[in-house]
Amino acid sequence: MDANTVIVFRTGVLGTWREKYGGIAAYAKSAGWVLQPVDARAGKPDIRAIFDFWKPVGAIVEASGTPDMFRGKDFTGVPVVFMNPEQTIHGSFSAVISDSAEIAKLAAAELMETNPASLVCVEWYRPLYWSDTKRDAMRRIAAMHGIPLTVVTPGRNDAGDPSGLARRIADAISGLPRPCGVFAMTDTIGAVVLAAARLLGAAVPEDVSVVAVDDDPEVCENCSPTLSSVRPDFKRLGFTAGRLLRRAIEHQELGARTLVVPPVCVVRRASSRVLLRTDGKVSLALDLIRNKACDGLRPCDVAALFGTTRRMAEMRFKAATGHSIGDEIIARRLDTACDYLADGKTGVSAIANFCGWNSDMAFRKAFKSRFGESPLKWARRERGNEAQLRR
Repeated sequence: MDANTVIVFRTGVLGTWREKYGGIAAYAKSAGWVLQPVDARAGKPDIRAIFDFWKPVGAIVEASGTPDMFRGKDFTGVPVVFMNPEQTIHGSFSAVISDSAEIAKLAAAELMETNPASLVCVEWYRPLYWSDTKRDAMRRIAAMHGIPLTVVTPGRNDAGDPSGLARRIADAISGLPRPCGVFAMTDTIGAVVLAAARLLGAAVPEDVSVVAVDDDPEVCENCSPTLSSVRPDFKRLGFTAGRLLRRAIEHQELGARTLVVPPVCVVRRASSRVLLRTDGKVSLALDLIRNKACDGLRPCDVAALFGTTRRMAEMRFKAATGHSIGDEIIARRLDTACDYLADGKTGVSAIANFCGWNSDMAFRKAFKSRFGESPLKWARRERGNEAQLRR
């Protein structure tokens, strides 16, 4: 077997796993590792047999899906780093964790935009440190603003009975002052909260606004209405896990060390979008732009959603967002372009074409107008920042 094999155990869902593994792979390339993924979603694998076969130099455990599956004793003598593990694991072994308190802070700030008269926090199905940390952070923020907070604690059986959990959440929300802001620990729980709002006949976000965590597009984009969510920096989480493992391998550090990775942002969708209170057509327009901006979408295509004149559509859009339809399309294209530039695997011409520009020159002009530098200069700086993480 390859002398530089690193085993990566997977327990999480596809969307978050893809980004975490991408971050690990980016670091593995610089470290000269060969990654061997092991799917542990169906049950605990035979770790000792896997290690005997592959003879790895180390292991990374993506432990967010079934965090009680792995124990530190399973990895005796092998450098290992856990990503988002239970408290019981990362108390003894090195770990990289998302900043749960900062995630709650971003969610609370988004909910505060709806001027809530009450707040609700829906916890995870079992006590875990990241759920507890988010809940406690929400309590502090609610107390700071003088807003009552209700905590809903699902039981283990609720994971297999979303309809029952939706009824419990509906019961908790029904008697609270409105508007009510709800923070859900994950996107899947956020989807259940939206179902609870439908049971109550409550308008979202006018009566009940919802913000979840993970920004899994397969969940968030297919909810009704679409679900706002805090986006953790999963790629950086994986990259940092690789950096921490390399240090453990090279320095034979098998003790505890924990690094914390902050979230990226809140991805605002219909479940918390304040402008829905005044203009639902603008919400539809923003959803269309977010999904189709790079597919040749034109301002006139978006304006057609309003069923009015182009001038009236532009006025309504600007009144709600503060900028024009065209500016929003360009902003979404540039966000996508930045993802490709930071990755470093796609040329500027290809990025310009893929993101909807007719020429390199038009892309470069739009990019410099927003960022004050050329795409190549921006990309070099971003990759330089990433290189700092390797040190």
